[in-house]
Amino acid sequence: MQRLLQSFVGLLLLWQPLKMAYAQHPANTIDASVMFSDLRANAPVGGCGCFWMAGGTAEVAIPLWRNFSAVAEMGGHHTDHIPGFNTGLSTMSGMGGLRLRIPTSTKFQPFAQALFGGVHGFDSYFPAPVGKLPTNNDSSFAMTIGGGVDFALSRHIWIRVVQADYYYSELRNLQGDRQNQFRLGAGIVFRRNAK
Repeated sequence: MQRLLQSFVGLLLLWQPLKMAYAQHPANTIDASVMFSDLRANAPVGGCGCFWMAGGTAEVAIPLWRNFSAVAEMGGHHTDHIPGFNTGLSTMSGMGGLRLRIPTSTKFQPFAQALFGGVHGFDSYFPAPVGKLPTNNDSSFAMTIGGGVDFALSRHIWIRVVQADYYYSELRNLQGDRQNQFRLGAGIVFRRNAK
């Protein structure tokens, strides 16, 4: 009997924190955000001819189910100088995917996301294979995987304290045609109840 009573008390003790955590999870909201971001890019793959590109993103997130949202993001970045080249680079990207918001009982809300789409590079030099001419623009597949933390200023206005993403693209460079990049940003988020 004592063992049964201990089990019952243990379940009650576990039940209360779970119930409180569930009650604290945010209502599904429609989010719109703008963010300043820096992209740590690499021109040739291998030896890091790395450089920073300044830019920003705008995104909209629509709730799907529980803490999952569909996300659409547009972004752009620019640099005037690529190390080792006498040219700059501008990019525009459009991606979509899923976000998971992690419920907490504080004003901080972490999230994780994966986005897939495309990127267009322009105002630069994109080499071509033998027999073809180089161009000043190129388009390719792109994806980001990462996350961040939002902080509530009010019910409808949040600050994106930080967002960090692995950013992959396949713009032409004749050295693997792959870019493994890092994006870091912060901004403001506007939220509205979906109901």
